[in-house]
Amino acid sequence: MPSRRWPAAAVIALLATACTPAADEPAPVPSGPAGTTPAGTASATTTTASTAADPRSARARIALPREAGAWPGPNGLSGVNGFPLLDTAAVTDFCTDRGRPCGMAQTYTDRTDYASMTRNSAWVFESFAGFDGVLVISQALVPDKGEALMAKCAAGDYDQHWRDFGTLMVRHGRGDSVVRLGWEMNESSMAWRGLDTAAYIGCYRRAATALRSANPQVVLDWTINAHNTPADLCGGLSTNCYPGDEYVDVIGIDNYDHHPWSPTEADFDRTAAAPEGLDWLFAFARAHGKPFSVGEWGVMPTGDAGKDNPDFVRWMHAWFADHAPYLAYEAWFQRCDGTVSQSAILRPDDPDCLPNTGSSDVYRELFSR
Repeated sequence: MPSRRWPAAAVIALLATACTPAADEPAPVPSGPAGTTPAGTASATTTTASTAADPRSARARIALPREAGAWPGPNGLSGVNGFPLLDTAAVTDFCTDRGRPCGMAQTYTDRTDYASMTRNSAWVFESFAGFDGVLVISQALVPDKGEALMAKCAAGDYDQHWRDFGTLMVRHGRGDSVVRLGWEMNESSMAWRGLDTAAYIGCYRRAATALRSANPQVVLDWTINAHNTPADLCGGLSTNCYPGDEYVDVIGIDNYDHHPWSPTEADFDRTAAAPEGLDWLFAFARAHGKPFSVGEWGVMPTGDAGKDNPDFVRWMHAWFADHAPYLAYEAWFQRCDGTVSQSAILRPDDPDCLPNTGSSDVYRELFSR
């Protein structure tokens, strides 16, 4: 992941941002209340199940059956983050341009301090009050520049903040949403990165437990940054920071076409199979009986590719289709940020964005189905 996180103040300004499963194997679903139907076991037809499921319920939507070989298909959760605003209108505009409604939207909390991340984050839900789909919230474990707070978090000093966040989710009718808690802990720019593996795991577990105590329906997604874990983070391997099956409902990855980029399909496959890659982490998720997510993905023409790469979009789509029975959701990362992040597509008239015409055309072709 490039250094492209929206600074907390910028978010406020914007608002004021290894193996292919057998098709007949039932996919895992987040653990939840009795009566949740595992994917692939629904007695109704796929279309009927999709129609009957609450479109805002992460648990219900992830539990729907999805056949290998097609994506999104009738039940796949495919979407995007809001850009230039983190709100329903921006997501809806993107999905209209691609030619298919989005079943999920991703957003982020403000990371100025603990209060803004948690109890004072009502704007996150108000901005998507009109979105009739699953909400995915990327939530930090400590505020920006809060590395020194990780031990206190692990000791339970901020448990009430997490309970307050869970209560806020329920109050806004978004209890049954996905929270990507402490995501990309193996990326050097994150304040909650795994400099101390035990502190990261302890903080995650305390936050997860407190959040669930106020909001039992929350779906917790543990996500890594693809392709590399520095030696000083998580002991050089992202999965060393895995907090344990009891605290995780979905395992995911943020996967961009950079460091390394994929000039050929063989390169794409090799990167996916390598440690910290798509296939590698998917196998880890299967071994732990968890659904899989790709919460951020996209081309990165300002990275080592140095250009748009529409083939990457084709290969990612094929990967999604092959793994559809186990894929909880995927979201394109949409942003233009100078020379840092230029992953945006479907914005040919935005002077701040590179056109990425090839990726725009391929994405529209494949994801409008």
